[in-house]
Amino acid sequence: MNFEEIIGQKKTVSILSRALKNQRIPHALLFQGHEGVGKTATAIALAKSMLCQKSELYCDDCPDCNRVAQLSHPDLILIFPALKTAKVEEVKTIRSSISENPYLKTELWAKPSISIDTIRNLKKTVALTSFENKGRVIIVLDAHAMTTEAANSLLKILEEPPAKVTLILVTSKANQLLSTIVSRCQQLKFDPLTREEIEQALIGRNGIEAEQANVIARMSFGNYRRALELLDEGVKEKQELMIEVLRKVILSDLELMLFVEKMIDQYDVKAIKEMLVLMTVWFRDAMVCESLKNEADFQDRLINVDRLEILKKFTGSFESIDFQKIMEKIEYSIELIDRNVFLNVILFQLVFELKMLLRRKANV
Repeated sequence: MNFEEIIGQKKTVSILSRALKNQRIPHALLFQGHEGVGKTATAIALAKSMLCQKSELYCDDCPDCNRVAQLSHPDLILIFPALKTAKVEEVKTIRSSISENPYLKTELWAKPSISIDTIRNLKKTVALTSFENKGRVIIVLDAHAMTTEAANSLLKILEEPPAKVTLILVTSKANQLLSTIVSRCQQLKFDPLTREEIEQALIGRNGIEAEQANVIARMSFGNYRRALELLDEGVKEKQELMIEVLRKVILSDLELMLFVEKMIDQYDVKAIKEMLVLMTVWFRDAMVCESLKNEADFQDRLINVDRLEILKKFTGSFESIDFQKIMEKIEYSIELIDRNVFLNVILFQLVFELKMLLRRKANV
């Protein structure tokens, strides 16, 4: 990964390139922004530039550049949240996924953290002389996942930064970091990617046909990682499941319960969560569809623009819909899934709430 391969983020890349040329990289950087916008990719590209011994930026061909790309350079330290009981092979799997595609880090655990022991080991390492003469680069992914003890320990490194050590904190939740940590870092904010940037990346990097790339880019909401996940998860199948769920909410209570039980048997938690995410997008589109008078605006405003006729029929089938309340219910269900609440309890509650909130028109 190098700066030319970063999707969008031209302003941030320009700032870092100038700092490199002027040899004025701060000792601590905070990369903050939404998921899937290139923070990790940019951190690795910066590490490559700082550790390459052949070029002012990077040559992208020397052993140093290759080792950074493989996350195996002795002076590059990569830290990410993990369980205390994590197996060596699990850690290797995550590192390999980052090396292969920094936009798509493998997630193996529900709520991993960065422990005090990890930061203590880091402090011991940075106290030693670097292996080669370019110093050390430390990348801390999901820095907001540090425990309180770990964060306080890291703060001591920031207060007395070792010579020739650059610390890059990467986070999508900067508000969860200690304010004292944030204040000691040079902050760089990453913007959500535009629909066009994601669409072009899908076409150019992933060989996706333009029509499919357009639909997925609309659904990704500025998150390239999200777009890649949609490619792998069979988005059309999940869309059909989502529409089927909405059709079934008009059934009798018993039929609805049987349908939910069958769905839980057929699909795993990840697929059902994905379906619920698509459902929030569907209701957002339904709200937009209901408010627009000029159909020429649909192309630019709708995510599910390829299902416009179904959306029209859907919005016309019910009495006034409280879109905000429905989307809050769905988002809360997604939150409960992330908390590992029993899936059947979540879905039963949600479908019966939808049943109450979606009242069909008498003549439909």
